[in-house]
Amino acid sequence: MAETVLEQILDDLRSQAVTHYPQRGDFKNLRVVGHTPKNDHFIYDVCIDFAAGSERAAIKIYKPGKTGGNAKSVARQENANLQYVNQTLTAKRKLDGVPRVLGDYSDLCAVVTEKVAGLPVQSIIMKAALLPGFADNGSIALVALRAGEWLRSFHKATADAPEPFDSAALIASMEKLCKSCQTEGLDGDAVELIMNGARSALPRNRKSLPSSAVLCDFTPLNVVVTEKGVGFCDFAHMKRRGNSFEDLATFLASVEALEKYPFCNRSITGQIQENFLDAYSVSQSDAALLRVFKMKALLGMFAQGRTVKESALRKKVMWANVMKKFINQAAQRSMSPAAAA
Repeated sequence: MAETVLEQILDDLRSQAVTHYPQRGDFKNLRVVGHTPKNDHFIYDVCIDFAAGSERAAIKIYKPGKTGGNAKSVARQENANLQYVNQTLTAKRKLDGVPRVLGDYSDLCAVVTEKVAGLPVQSIIMKAALLPGFADNGSIALVALRAGEWLRSFHKATADAPEPFDSAALIASMEKLCKSCQTEGLDGDAVELIMNGARSALPRNRKSLPSSAVLCDFTPLNVVVTEKGVGFCDFAHMKRRGNSFEDLATFLASVEALEKYPFCNRSITGQIQENFLDAYSVSQSDAALLRVFKMKALLGMFAQGRTVKESALRKKVMWANVMKKFINQAAQRSMSPAAAA
């Protein structure tokens, strides 16, 4: 099915290419130059050739059988999110690194945009971890700064009225996550440390949280470094309004979780988190609250478990053991009395 849908989209792009890129002159050719299969969709990398240069596009086609039969509505929602972001940023401020939509192909279960070319931040982190001295040349610090600046600009452009802060609900959700993690082997001492640290860190007089559009997937794997700075392409799970700290916590937790790999040490992940927070201009009081949201995000990763085939039980057990050790370390670092001091 994906191949048939792809041909329909390619035919339409050929006829609309000049409309999308009038500055490039006459249309010459269109080529599919890459193909990446994902769990619930395919991504096709397309090169559009014109008389005065070339442009790259990305065609994302959802698999009906992998989206609960809702591939069309999933594509429609992602298209709507992209349209909203493009219109909002155009009206309020220019922010590079956001893909432009090239037509609405929701009825074909597809999303077609310009390709934001770049290298994922996670690839740069892994390079820094594997190559001696690479982390010392300032590159990962610069990447973290730009990621923080980009996210702050995005949240400012989509800012909404502050939303109420319910500390009791946050504690209850963390207790629920801790119970789920205990079934995977997280020990009681770690749970006690996490919950006591969370209760101590939460400000008693805080009534609201900053609100904006929330990307939900702002992780080192989805943030790309471009020639102009950084970019972000995956708006499938974006919420029009939510707690802005969710995006910060997701990024920080995803960076810290890379420590589960033996070659990715604390000096690298710590440097990235520190520069990211500095660029976002996080206050000291907000930093304490963010530690709690980050811990919640880490617990969510552990509770979700690694998705493997039932026959690969050994891999699942190994992953749980690694995550259990990592969560213990993260709790000692972020939720202990020393961390709050």
